[in-house]
Amino acid sequence: MSKNAVYTSPTIQNEIIQLCGEVIKEKIIEDCKWAKAYAVMADETADIAGKEQLSIGLRFYDESQKIIREEFVGYIELKCQDAYTIASAIQSFLEDNNFSADNCVGFGFDGCSTMAGKEGGVQAILKKKYAKSLFFHCSSHRLNLVVNDTSKLPEIRNTIATVKDTITFFRESPARRKSVPNLSRLCETRWSEKYKSIKKCSESFTDIVKALEHLSVEGNYATRKSAYQLHCAVTKPIFILGLNIIARYSAILEPVVNVLQGKSMDLVMVKKHIDDILDVIKEDRQDVENVSYDLFKKSLDIAEKVGVELSVPRVTQKQVHRSNPPSESAVEYWKRSIIIPYLDSLTSSLDARFSNENTPAFALTYLHPSSMLKMASKDFKNNAEFFMEF
Repeated sequence: MSKNAVYTSPTIQNEIIQLCGEVIKEKIIEDCKWAKAYAVMADETADIAGKEQLSIGLRFYDESQKIIREEFVGYIELKCQDAYTIASAIQSFLEDNNFSADNCVGFGFDGCSTMAGKEGGVQAILKKKYAKSLFFHCSSHRLNLVVNDTSKLPEIRNTIATVKDTITFFRESPARRKSVPNLSRLCETRWSEKYKSIKKCSESFTDIVKALEHLSVEGNYATRKSAYQLHCAVTKPIFILGLNIIARYSAILEPVVNVLQGKSMDLVMVKKHIDDILDVIKEDRQDVENVSYDLFKKSLDIAEKVGVELSVPRVTQKQVHRSNPPSESAVEYWKRSIIIPYLDSLTSSLDARFSNENTPAFALTYLHPSSMLKMASKDFKNNAEFFMEF
């Protein structure tokens, strides 16, 4: 060997790293094949060069270590992002590595229509070959998507965007932070924090308005301009009412989010919690007159504290950019334009995203010793009916 061959060039280093990766990948795949069952997890992402990549992960029980392992095994570059291309990439990966189709019991993807579609989605295409597999979507993510579904209403979407901009404005400067109670950042991925941010903003609304009013005439030009624009946005009647609606129903959803993020999560009980929440929302929908009056009264009290008149927007014969329902009073207008659509959107989204499709699989948790010790033999037999056929 030549004395100047130190093997530290970028090319050699990258080759060594690649070889190490291949060895580790082969070991993971070998361990997965020894398992009697495995599940595949996949998600799309773009790399630093802008190329669309599909990340592949495997979930299986390791008999030697007595643990459930979740292992990342690589990326696959995607030419297209349609369901057929993604499904073909996953199937090719499994076939190239000689995975048994009979041992595949689950797929874990996100909830977009491309991946989760029941007719032409990736999971539907793969089920044709992997008949024993069930499709699972993260329950916490699904609950967050329920909130995002309600954001399809323009009034709710604009309210959440304004809350986010307001929190960002105050957190940008230490001086601004001192003018309001501590506001936590509205994070889109840490879902429990998202609800806390909305709740804190609702509770501190009066202080926020006063601070924005003060900053709109004090400070430098950039601060005055941003504060004035946000003050105009948060003092609109639609924002005040929208914030109260979101805060009311976020408080109902927050406990379920905390349960879903806990270590001792019971997905069967979570489904029951979701059903209870649905019952509450449906009761509110049936009693929408009283619910609308309560929300309007609370919003009216807040509006009076900040010197805002909770008026109804001008109604015209034809309106395409906002709700324009006929009404005889302010309560009636807000009930028809935002409260009823919000409740209907929340109900339909919870029904769709938390169906009973995977309940038999979740019922397998009853086999865990911690659950079995708490139930009588008769109850265990009844619970076993959920998963005996599966």
